[in-house]
Amino acid sequence: MPEKRAVFLDRDGVVNRKMPEGEYVKAWEEFVFLPGVFEALELLKKRDLLIIIVTNQRCIARGIISAAELDRIHTRMLDEVRKRNGDIDAIYHCPHDREEGCGCRKPEPGMILKAVEEFERRGMRIDLANSYLIGDSESDILAGKAAGLRTIRIGGSPGSAGLARGSLLEAVESIN
Repeated sequence: MPEKRAVFLDRDGVVNRKMPEGEYVKAWEEFVFLPGVFEALELLKKRDLLIIIVTNQRCIARGIISAAELDRIHTRMLDEVRKRNGDIDAIYHCPHDREEGCGCRKPEPGMILKAVEEFERRGMRIDLANSYLIGDSESDILAGKAAGLRTIRIGGSPGSAGLARGSLLEAVESIN
């Protein structure tokens, strides 16, 4: 079975502008790509890396948006990325609230492990030891570490991440 490296990306604060605490992207009109994102995704595609989004979306559990509304936002996001020569191979979201104790909400590695399983069923093994998680929060980094990924934190100090960079593009440029 062929093996491929992957880059797992958090969404809010890495791909798009993060809303203020307690607020959520509820519609496409509120979704704003961060500077350099299209270039970063195009570069990852050129390097033949899998690009997988893993995003906590407790706004679903709270009834703020439905899973169908989230899917519509993600469909538009994919359309915009592909128009600009990038790609995203898969998107996984956790719809649960913190208190639900699920295994998919970051800092748990459930979404990453689900992606590994699903890609393996499709005949593609993800090389976790040489793959990355890029996120903007400690829970992102902990999920990546729990799955055995290399980690890069966007913005601020690295915390427990292996590296810290100012943007997704800077993070992608540091991946060899």
